[in-house]
Order: sequence, then C-alpha cells, then structure tokens
Amino acid sequence: MREGADPFSDILNGKHMSDSGPTITITRGKRPEQADPKPSASSARSRSSGWGLPGPGAVASGLVRGARAAWWAGLGVVGAVQDAGTQVFDALVEEGRSWERARRERTEAMARRVRRATDEADAIRASDERVQADVNDILRRMGVPSRDDVAELRERVDALGARIEALARSIEEADS
Repeated sequence: MREGADPFSDILNGKHMSDSGPTITITRGKRPEQADPKPSASSARSRSSGWGLPGPGAVASGLVRGARAAWWAGLGVVGAVQDAGTQVFDALVEEGRSWERARRERTEAMARRVRRATDEADAIRASDERVQADVNDILRRMGVPSRDDVAELRERVDALGARIEALARSIEEADS
C-alpha cells in the first residue's frame, strides 16, 4: 500500500492490494420505455385548467410518479451500498488473510534463521571446546604446564615472596 494513502478509498475505488480480490460493480437498471398514452377526454380536462396550467389530477399523478421514482432511487442506493459494503467486507477479509499468511511466512523464516544461527553457534562452541581440550592434552603430554598449573605456581611464588619480605623485615628489626 502507498504510504499515507487511505486504505478504504483504494478499496472503494476498486483498487485492491491483491489482484485476485473481489471487485465492486454497481449495475443500474433501465427505466422501461413507456409509450405515450393517448389522452382521453377526461384526462385532457384534468391536465389543463384552461389557463395552460396542469389540472389537480395531473399534478397529483406527477407527484405520485415523482415520489415513486424517488422511492425506487432510494432503494437502488440502499441496494448498491449494501452490495458495495459486502464486497468491501469480502475484500478486507481477503486482504486480512493475505496479510496473516505473509506475516506467518516471515515469522517462520525468521525462526528458521535464528535456529540455524543458534545451531551454528553451538557447533562452533563445541568445536572450540574440542580443540581446546585437544591442545591441553597435547601440552600436558609434552610436559608443558597448563594455565591452571601456571596460576597455582604464581600464587605459590607470591606467597613465598611475601614470606621472604617478612623474614627480611624481622632480620632488620633484630639488627637494629
């Protein structure tokens, strides 16, 4: 959808996000062609008051015809709006299904990528641990002290250094 566009105006104008969605078509009926009835003597009298104006019967008949036409036009509007509303609803349902389907596919694709990356990270970690264990084993066989052995030796050297300093101080105090 275009950014900033009103989604409902596109749907009402027959433009859908998916080409396969329902379309809105309003059909209009034709007015039946009526032959002009031949005026009778009584209708001729009721049509004109003698002054060139229509008579009361002609006015009432015209009003009834106009009211009937307005009623039918109103019913036509209601029918068209009802049909259009149904078609808009159907179009929105289809767009919702399409959106949900696309969203689900994107979510599943992302989950697959995350699983793949996690599996790769686990494989790298396991490989790293195997390499580290193999290197430590080879170094131990060659007599090279391990990291833990070096740390322990450092602690022992530091402790010995502290004892030597303490002994040197006590000798200086005894001499003075």
